[in-house]
Amino acid sequence: MINFLQKAISAAADGALILTVNKRLFRYLRESFDQQMLEQGKCVWPTPQIISFEGWLNQCLSDLGEGWRLLNQQQQQCLWEQQIENTSRGTTLELLQLSKTAEKALQAHRLLNEYDLSLDEQQLTEDQRIFRLWQRRYQGQCEQNQWLDQGDLPRRICSALAEGKLALPQQILLVGFDQLSPHLLLLMKTVRAAGGRCDELSLKTNSSGQMITFAAQDSHHEIESAARWVRRLLDQGEESIGVVVPDLQVRRRQIERIFREQIDPFATIALHDDEDIFSLSLGGALAEQGVVHAALECLSIGRQLTLDQISFLLRSPYFNGAAKEADSRALFDQKLRSFRQQKFKLSRLISLSEDKPELAGFLQILKKIQAGRQVDDETLPGNWAVRFADELHSHGWPGDRPLASSEYQAIKVWQEKALSALVAHDSLLPPISRQRALNLLRRISKDIEFQLEGSTGPVQVVGLLESSGLNFRHLWVMGLEETVLPARAQPNPFIPLKLQQDHDMPHASAAREMQFAEQVIARLESASDDIVFSYPLRNGDCDLRPSPLIPPCNPEIKLQLADFQDLSSLVKSHNVSLEGLADWQGPKLNKLLAEGGTSLLKDQAHCPFRAFVHHRLHTKALAEPVPGIAPMARGDLVHLALEMIWSQLKNQMNLLELSELKRAELVQLQVAEAVDNYFKNKTSPTEQLLLLETERITILVQEWLEKVEMKRDLFQVLETEQQHVEKVGSLQIRLQVDRIDQLEGGSRIVIDYKTGINLHAEEFLSQPLIEPQLPIYAVADSDSEPDGVVFAQVRRGDCRFLGVVKEKGLLGRVRELSSYSQAEELEITSWGDLLVFWRRQLDQLADDFVAGEAAVNPYDLVKSCQYCDLSSICRVQERAADFGASNDC
Repeated sequence: MINFLQKAISAAADGALILTVNKRLFRYLRESFDQQMLEQGKCVWPTPQIISFEGWLNQCLSDLGEGWRLLNQQQQQCLWEQQIENTSRGTTLELLQLSKTAEKALQAHRLLNEYDLSLDEQQLTEDQRIFRLWQRRYQGQCEQNQWLDQGDLPRRICSALAEGKLALPQQILLVGFDQLSPHLLLLMKTVRAAGGRCDELSLKTNSSGQMITFAAQDSHHEIESAARWVRRLLDQGEESIGVVVPDLQVRRRQIERIFREQIDPFATIALHDDEDIFSLSLGGALAEQGVVHAALECLSIGRQLTLDQISFLLRSPYFNGAAKEADSRALFDQKLRSFRQQKFKLSRLISLSEDKPELAGFLQILKKIQAGRQVDDETLPGNWAVRFADELHSHGWPGDRPLASSEYQAIKVWQEKALSALVAHDSLLPPISRQRALNLLRRISKDIEFQLEGSTGPVQVVGLLESSGLNFRHLWVMGLEETVLPARAQPNPFIPLKLQQDHDMPHASAAREMQFAEQVIARLESASDDIVFSYPLRNGDCDLRPSPLIPPCNPEIKLQLADFQDLSSLVKSHNVSLEGLADWQGPKLNKLLAEGGTSLLKDQAHCPFRAFVHHRLHTKALAEPVPGIAPMARGDLVHLALEMIWSQLKNQMNLLELSELKRAELVQLQVAEAVDNYFKNKTSPTEQLLLLETERITILVQEWLEKVEMKRDLFQVLETEQQHVEKVGSLQIRLQVDRIDQLEGGSRIVIDYKTGINLHAEEFLSQPLIEPQLPIYAVADSDSEPDGVVFAQVRRGDCRFLGVVKEKGLLGRVRELSSYSQAEELEITSWGDLLVFWRRQLDQLADDFVAGEAAVNPYDLVKSCQYCDLSSICRVQERAADFGASNDC
């Protein structure tokens, strides 16, 4: 290791040009060179000629005055997509995934360029013939416009060196390349032919250090163990630690999270942007950075917004007025969610905001978005870049709060790379629409890797290729299961397989992958004197085996790991005695007229804590939008339609006197009017959806009338949807009874419409009383006590009454009181006893609520907790698990 690094630094000091495989190795060698100069006591020294191979090629092209010719990655992708789209239009190839196909085609073009090959004399498949057509058109377009493809760049520079148009370096040293590509071999040949020196610096040395093999239970255990190993070394003061991850791109987020938990646990809860102890070589996409993601989301808003878009705009800190209006915007978000709509028109959203002065900043943003969407022309990508920047500025982006260092850097990259790349498409594309420009900008932002600037820190997490040339005092290589190293062959589908294998192209065959893997392992063995090779034993349900290329290790050396350092483990390990506080009692309610109606007592019966949070703290989970019309709205429409029908009919006799045609007309008319009235002051669904819902309700109501109402004994309707204020215990509660019928013999039945399932009449006899609505009315007026309380289950194919009546046969098959076993258990033998039971239960629930009873004490862990929105607050499931009752939940 020392020999390799010393040779590179000595050559650079002697004036040699050092070309590295990547930018990370370039930075590593520059830092090592500068450190050695300082150790030699020097204060000033010439800048060494150390640069990445790609950077040197670009620099040479600029020296030739031809930098303008070079196409960047996004421009090449765009041109290939154009060729594929033009060729495929109107054919079955139109079904191709354009972006993925262009990537593969561009990869094939680069391979053919690099190996100086043509497909003209080859036997080709249909796909390969189409690719050849794309390639010819692409090359013709580049030649016509004098553009230079990145694959042609090395040949152009070698040609310029050979012709003397570029100064020939006397010595070139190639560092960090696992294998020399044809372009590198061409450079060697050109330099040597011109009298210069061009050599490869070998990274391989005879390692005499220790190597350990570690078999982890799974991927998470492997990452966690590596993080604990790193933590132990950091605690010992080590400053050169490397972790190599072959599939870093896939596992980046998981690794970053676990490493932060174990290496720097307090950073997970820090409010400031400190420098990380570890760095990942693979940055995230620019589009994933919060401030850039907010910009793209804002620009993508059209004339119709999803609730997610609105909520994001309301909660984002990156726009005008975010801090000042934070509370008001949160309340407005809650209000919008109560509509349970998935989409809102921009004009409707503006009208909802206009009467709220506390949302002035948000309203200004909406109006400027609306004004910007009025322009629907096509223009060049560069003009769109200017428009997008101006729009964001008018919205106050990136916000009025101080920016963190990471946010500032992301904005800089957005402006200097993403928007600039969009401008660079002016020469490639005709005027385009806003949506296409935005799609292009989004893809550019996804392609740009965002890496925070700053020192790398003592720990570096790198990918397999990025690790080339790097040396560490301690190294962990993870993920070495048999399918990763060697990797499976992945030949390019646009180049004949035989041609790829004959020229030993990358990924062309299993033998090629084995050769490459062997070279990588040999290079890693030389990268440190203390190495851990690890692999997972399982991935989900699949057993895994280690790579056969893992070198033999000393089984007697045991892996030393630090104790768990994540916050949860730290709390448990310190065994701190936590103070317990049983706070089940809230303050007494001062006002007697309670808000919430019968749902208040229902919540109190199911769980006092739920009633306290919902009706004293007025806190509920945010409503979730649903596709189409919300179930609650559909139930309300059925209620409204039946109310209007019975308000007109008055009694069963009038219903029976209607002909089938007249009855159908009545139902259709009343349902249509109910739908119109319901959505008069609400955001209406689409016309087609309303027609379908109207038809559904019409069929349902007709079935209810024909199969239930017309087959009953004679009755008249006394009340429909009448509001009452009833005294229950020390509370006054507003309630609305769906309907009260009077039978021919004078008996009265209280009816509550239900369109859902899982209705249980037994809940009228529960203790506590978890279905209090109808019992409240039953006991409210002692002079007009009902003779039955029932649910009217209005449901297709299962329309019926469910409940309890005073006498058998009073309402068809509805069960009488004496038929319920619960009545016998509660020693309720008469209708009067039932009314007394209800009164006692209701008074107790009301008094407990007024007294502030707030214990987490659910009536039933399934019925009360399964759909409760407060489980994350009360944590009753955890308590149930502690008592071994998790199976009951």
